[in-house]
Amino acid sequence: MTVADSPVRCDVLVGSISASRPTAFCSPDDTLDSASNLLQSTGRTAAIIENGEKTVLGVLTENDMLLAFVEGTPSSCTVGQWLHGGEARLPNFLVPPLSLQPDVPLIDAAARMAVMTNGDFACHHLLVDPGDTDRNVALLSALDIARGLLVAASAHIGDQALEVARLAVTHAMKPRSQVPSCTLADSLGDALDLLHSSNQNCVLAIPTSTEDEGQQEEEGDQVMEHAIVGGAITPGDALRAISERVNCRSLSLGKWLHKSGISPEHRFISSESSLADAAAIMSKTGIHHLLVEEPARSKIVGVISALDIVRALAASITGS
Repeated sequence: MTVADSPVRCDVLVGSISASRPTAFCSPDDTLDSASNLLQSTGRTAAIIENGEKTVLGVLTENDMLLAFVEGTPSSCTVGQWLHGGEARLPNFLVPPLSLQPDVPLIDAAARMAVMTNGDFACHHLLVDPGDTDRNVALLSALDIARGLLVAASAHIGDQALEVARLAVTHAMKPRSQVPSCTLADSLGDALDLLHSSNQNCVLAIPTSTEDEGQQEEEGDQVMEHAIVGGAITPGDALRAISERVNCRSLSLGKWLHKSGISPEHRFISSESSLADAAAIMSKTGIHHLLVEEPARSKIVGVISALDIVRALAASITGS
């Protein structure tokens, strides 16, 4: 391939994307309980851990909170204790390799993040470090990169970004067969346990025929029935449950999803939609996982996540 034939690189920079949303910060002296409240109130999936000297010690993520729940870690445990316990997703030694300059192209950030999505320290967050003591380090999440793809596609910046944005969601989604599921009768705790043990970030809540009939009789509302049939549990639910002090072992998924407030049109996306369409919904709602529905049969065929969009963008570099 000659230089003239090379695709135009996406030059949306990570600094502009990370600056578009406030970054959450916590102290090593904060408790996991207060940290979960912080993430809930800011709508972020992670917070940078800083000491009094503004030194970055690591990052606390929603997956850390999920693991803490599964292991029965007391909510009074401090962030510092968790960070030094050996199970944090982004501890101090990973800060340098996961830090980027603000002028790094978005597509390169996607490639860096995609490399870090497997293993014991699987993480879908990067740090944007300006290298200036007068400016704060910022977080870049998978959802931020999905937003960046949307910006690039809307502004027609970069051939690679445009090609990825036009891909159908079925190109990047996880097929239904690869997504773990629970029934609506299972407890929220059961679903969170499965979320952790399966190393996935989404569990589908599937009603049995009996549960489905009961829901129709109880609600008499086709829209609500549709929302619950396609319910999904993610690490964000662990955050919310901890923050609201919910007894996850005694609360059914059906009741939990009923009170979630997420309407069907915000959780579902047609299998005929593009990755740009998915990124737009995620950007508007803050929802990281969408249920891909085959319109002709109203059947869930897979799940598309912000991280799947990151992987698709990263793959455009190598052509894999």
